[in-house]
Amino acid sequence: MNELPAPQQIPLPDFIRRSNQQYRWSRWITLSILLIQALFLLGVSAFLLATIEWEMIDVLEDPPPAVLEQFQQAVVLLPFALLVLVSAVVCLVHPRAGWHMAMITESLILLVALQVYLSDRNQVLTDRPMLFLYMLGAILVVIFMNSPEGRLLLSPKPEKVSNG
Repeated sequence: MNELPAPQQIPLPDFIRRSNQQYRWSRWITLSILLIQALFLLGVSAFLLATIEWEMIDVLEDPPPAVLEQFQQAVVLLPFALLVLVSAVVCLVHPRAGWHMAMITESLILLVALQVYLSDRNQVLTDRPMLFLYMLGAILVVIFMNSPEGRLLLSPKPEKVSNG
């Protein structure tokens, strides 16, 4: 029998090569997406913390449940924002490790969001529309990171071609 080579074993023609420009843009697009997501999470957390009436808490010994819920919602977002920021920095320094760290972070966001969605019937930890936004953001980042453009970070940096 005549065995055909696997697609991974077929060498690419010379005119199909990754350029340094494409690799560089892939890294900056990934960084931009991660920074936008981190800023969104930090912004929502800051907004929730800023809208708490701290004076009312000082007067009362037991804060009202609404204030505790709002504080919990804000505090839950901070570790994820920090993880996304760390993923962006690692992606800048070591793209391959940053890609893996970003995927783990997005998976954690989706895992916790799904757990909150299934178990938080009274919407104590988050409002459903905001939870859907967190999940949508993580899904879009995962889709981009698994696209051909996002997966360029997994390959070694292409060598510069000399015109000589």
